[in-house]
Amino acid sequence: MAGARSAVSPPHLALRTATRDAHEAAEASPMMRSLVAGELDDLGYERLLAAQWTLLSRWEAERSAWLDTLRVLHGWPYASRAAALRRDLMATGIQRDHLPELRQTAVPSLRMPADDALPAALGELYVIEGSALGGRVIVKGLRERLPHLPHHFYAIGEGTAAPWRRFQSLLDDVLTSPASLAAAIDAARHMFARFQQTLQDSPAHV
Repeated sequence: MAGARSAVSPPHLALRTATRDAHEAAEASPMMRSLVAGELDDLGYERLLAAQWTLLSRWEAERSAWLDTLRVLHGWPYASRAAALRRDLMATGIQRDHLPELRQTAVPSLRMPADDALPAALGELYVIEGSALGGRVIVKGLRERLPHLPHHFYAIGEGTAAPWRRFQSLLDDVLTSPASLAAAIDAARHMFARFQQTLQDSPAHV
């Protein structure tokens, strides 16, 4: 039995393997490819930030109860991506009236989530927390090409090696059943798809 257990991948690795194709599809969006290649000018970068702000501000409001549960019961201090993106957007000179309008479309959850909802929350958060690792490389290039902007959002990934390992441990502690792992995988794949669709559908003008 011990040998059989040791052959099973820990949940955080199983989650990575099961979502690799969805991850690669999201990163293959034209806007992300342009970002990594250093081809975005100020306006293109502003559009990218706005697209991600639209998604993440709504997600944080929708999942506020889940995020509170993770903080209170599991000690995970989620850093708001929406707040960082908003600061970056204000620095670009975006038309400021757009930001409050988008925030008002998000309706926070007022009830604590059921226990069986936590695996899905972790699956979605896996996508968001994992993206911070890639941001460590991206922000270095942004500071060289666009030094006049602050880049709070992509800088969130700096110094995240230890927190990321703690998050992986949290995944392993919570996703202990096949059903919970499956729920996390489904949610992560859906979150990757939301990122992909958001970037593909981002407007030509903010």
